[in-house]
Formats: sequence, C-alpha cells, structure tokens
Amino acid sequence: MKKYLLIILLTLFLCVPNWQLVSAARNDPLLPSADIILDVGHGGIDSGTMVGKYEEKDMNLAIAKKTYKALVKRGYRVIINRTEDYALSDDNRWSFGGRHRKDLAQRSGLANTIKPKIMLSLHINWSKKSNTRGPLVIYQNQSDSILLANLLQDTLNNVYGMEELPVLGKKYFVLRFTKCPSVIVELGFLSNKTDRKLLNDSHHQAKLAKAITHAVDQYFSMTQPKS
Repeated sequence: MKKYLLIILLTLFLCVPNWQLVSAARNDPLLPSADIILDVGHGGIDSGTMVGKYEEKDMNLAIAKKTYKALVKRGYRVIINRTEDYALSDDNRWSFGGRHRKDLAQRSGLANTIKPKIMLSLHINWSKKSNTRGPLVIYQNQSDSILLANLLQDTLNNVYGMEELPVLGKKYFVLRFTKCPSVIVELGFLSNKTDRKLLNDSHHQAKLAKAITHAVDQYFSMTQPKS
C-alpha cells in the first residue's frame, strides 16, 4: 500500500473518533472522508528555503503537527499528508515529469481523490529583502478560497501585529490543479531574522496553529449550512 494511504488510515484511526470511510473516484480502495487536508510543504530531498541550519521543511512539519492536533481537538476530520521528513514525489508512480512536478502532482492528486472541504498548504516564505516579514496567504480565483484566505490573513496578522492582504496565486500548481477551496499559507519569512527566531520557537508555532484553527472555525461557520 502506498505510504500516503497508510499514513491517512493510521492517523485517522488513532486520532479521530468515529472516523468514516467513503468510496473515492476511479474505483480506488476505500479512503477516509475529510473536512481538511493539511498539505505540509516540501520534505525529504526537497528542503524548501534554507538559511544556515534552518530548513523550511522542518518548520512546516512542526507547525502542521500542532495545527493538526488543534483542528482534531475542535472535531474536524483532518488528513495530514506527511508526518515525517520525506518527499511526496517518492509516492508518485502515476504522473509524468521530474521530481518537483511529481511532488506537486501528488499533493493535488491526493486532495482531488479524497475531496476534502478545504486544503491548507503550509509554507515558509523567503525574500531578497531581509526586512520583509510576516504572513502571506495566497488564494485561488474562486470565492470560497478568497474568503478562507482573508480569514486566515486576518488571524495571522494579529499574531504578527501586521496588516498584510492576501494575494491571488495564478502560477501555483497546487492552487491551479486542486479542485477544493485551497490556499497557500506562508507563515513568515525565513530570510528575516525576527521571523526566523519566531518560526523556530514552539510557543510561536502553537500560536500560529491556534490562529489557523480560529480562521477555519470562522470559515465553516460562514459556509456550512446550519442544522
């Protein structure tokens, strides 16, 4: 069985009570349904952005794990697409192209098979200007993605004491080819000394996880029909 399917089944079985299985497209094996997929940026040979000993892939994973726990505690059905340091391209035996394209295709392919209500792709930013800092949320050109991005940007701005606005991501593969409402959440700038210190701090990581969870709560309260 593919590594990602094992992780999905095990994490849901161990962490989420009363989890359910639904039939996926293309007569695939039974896969779990989900409210949210946490797409953990980079991994394995792909470190993402780097500054000295600090690697984006490690910070993405640490924050994603805290976010996963916070969302599950709120009762959401959550899938996290990697829980260790490995490249998702290693699981991709179905698409064409090089390692980078296979990695991105694997992320979108998983989301399009599971069909969650939303996907959050967690990343750390980088800039040539070392004074550039703070969060940035990137959205698809569709209303639910725009709403989700604005809610996330507001809550993350509060953590950083900033007033940034989310932006449209026309060129990003994961946003272009993932069908559910999706956003890329840039959690700060590794190239900025202040952000770098914060992003490596467990307390700050927990604050980011809490902010993301709060925005998700707001999003579902505004988009889901009331019972």
